[in-house]
Amino acid sequence: MDFPKWFKISLLALNGIGWMVAYFLIIFRSYKDKTYGMPFVALAFNISWEFLYSFVFIAPKLNLQTAINRFWFAADVIILVFYFVYGKKDWKYSQSKSLFYPYSLFVLVSAAGLLYFFEMDFLKSAVTYSAFIMNVIISASFLQMILHRNSLSGQSFGIALFKLIGTLCATIFLFDGFTNFLILLGLICFILDAVYLIFVMRMYKQQQLHLITRKPYN
Repeated sequence: MDFPKWFKISLLALNGIGWMVAYFLIIFRSYKDKTYGMPFVALAFNISWEFLYSFVFIAPKLNLQTAINRFWFAADVIILVFYFVYGKKDWKYSQSKSLFYPYSLFVLVSAAGLLYFFEMDFLKSAVTYSAFIMNVIISASFLQMILHRNSLSGQSFGIALFKLIGTLCATIFLFDGFTNFLILLGLICFILDAVYLIFVMRMYKQQQLHLITRKPYN
């Protein structure tokens, strides 16, 4: 397909807005629920990718995607703070609490290193391939989080919905001349996000909560 320029810019903008709204809602729910609203492995890759493509590997002139990346990065810094404030209480290995910070630092450094050398080795195509490979991990992590917690802690219908909107726009964008491999990655992300949204909605139904207000029906 050959999309017109205005349509491609609109997809990029909606992708950015969708994820930004999801970030703000994650921050809000993290604050309200006294937890962190993004799975840590997903957060580590997210914040590393956004830092690298906001301040290290950037175009000579500031473009729309770089500006979006910087907004995302700022939001992820706040989410990372919530992780370090509340993550220890969610640490599964209660007998080894002292490993929480070394483990977290290792994951952050590993994610940044993998993405940095992926860019160095694959150059021009790295930014898109790394983004969608990473997004499969992120989408799967969100689904695993709700299954692990078996609650809406740190999560909401709005987060799942706007995350899905962002993924959908990014996936449609790939049909404008990108490889079949990338399109497949985009479709996998979309399906995982759709399943995540269904699980979130089921959790609301089980707890008899309104999707928008989150207030009990009775």
